[in-house]
Amino acid sequence: MRKSVFMVAPVVALLAGMGIAQAATNAQITITANVVASTCDVSISTGNMDLGNFALADFTAVATPVADSVKKFTVGLNNCETPMAEGDTANLIVSGQTLAANPNIFNTTGTNTGVMLSEVATPTAYISAGDKLTVATAGATPAAGDFNGKTLSLQAALASTSTTPDLGMVSAPILFSFSYN
Repeated sequence: MRKSVFMVAPVVALLAGMGIAQAATNAQITITANVVASTCDVSISTGNMDLGNFALADFTAVATPVADSVKKFTVGLNNCETPMAEGDTANLIVSGQTLAANPNIFNTTGTNTGVMLSEVATPTAYISAGDKLTVATAGATPAAGDFNGKTLSLQAALASTSTTPDLGMVSAPILFSFSYN
């Protein structure tokens, strides 16, 4: 017995209408790089930092670090090439997700509490996402040692955009990228 195309067509149309057809998935990658006159590797004294547990009562001011949460770490440069000229600078660009209207409170968890950074030498000058921090400057006769082994002493502390912070975990991935001049 022969089946006609007209008998099979309604079945195919019914199956297609039931969502059996699969859509292809898409994928995207963002690749970045930076071409500079001289390079250095960036290192951090610790890969993870736990600031500890704090109570609501510890947050007494808005966008002000909780004093007992302050912890220090260093970011350094190594495997540096020789700078091109006297006065050239080795810098770190700071990036990471921050809280709305607060570019200096880093957080990816969606709460109103995050992490503030500052240099140990200037503890009340808070670092914002996008800031460029100078680590070293090339001398009169540039040498790899002008940048190699140089570090910045930084500190991290817990802060909130409210004196009634949201309860829960805080996570603040922060990236330090090398920048020449």
